[in-house]
Amino acid sequence: MAPKISLKLLVETRSKRVLFAEAGKEFVDFVFSLLTLQIGAVAKLVSAGTMHGSVGRLYKSVDHMGASYLQPGADKSELLQPGVLHPDARELLLLPRRPRRIRSRGGSEAAAAQVQAVHGMATEMAFVLPSAPAAAGAGAKVGGGGAAGEESGGYVKGLVTYMVTDGLEVTPMSAISSITLINKFSVGNDVELAKKYVSVGMDEGLGLLRAALSSDTVLSDVFLARKK
Repeated sequence: MAPKISLKLLVETRSKRVLFAEAGKEFVDFVFSLLTLQIGAVAKLVSAGTMHGSVGRLYKSVDHMGASYLQPGADKSELLQPGVLHPDARELLLLPRRPRRIRSRGGSEAAAAQVQAVHGMATEMAFVLPSAPAAAGAGAKVGGGGAAGEESGGYVKGLVTYMVTDGLEVTPMSAISSITLINKFSVGNDVELAKKYVSVGMDEGLGLLRAALSSDTVLSDVFLARKK
């Protein structure tokens, strides 16, 4: 079973609403990888700004993410305009590998590829989260940014804490951005803020995918069990 990912949520307790989550590389890589499920191509065709749910904001987050936060060699176009499932996404979602082209002695390369493709279609697929890296000591922080070295693979860099809003808007975490969001939410309202620590496993991952396709309050729906 894949290790769970820890998140720290800032919750407005009166309205039972998540303002944002403090997240590390593993969670951001996971939510970005949702765009490799052919959703990115749909977002581009129908215009991300008019999509229902939170996928449009997730799409824009990838588009606006600065190159300095991306892994070396990472190409945003693979998320924004995916043709086929990116190999890195298989590590995040544990899907079967694409059929390899094998030249057999008794048949053509095309025939061998066809056999592989048929075998792949019969393979059961499991939806899992990426494995969290080993803790780097007692100083490691919940939600990311605590690893001793730079993690490889995925889409964004480690050693950075990211802010993920209720509608899956992802930006590098900063005091200014968090205060601005809190002030925006509290205008004209009496707010009561509390921290909540949650774990993201397979069930939560599937819940995030479902909510992202239909909701503007994804984190609240999944982690606070908000009723529609």
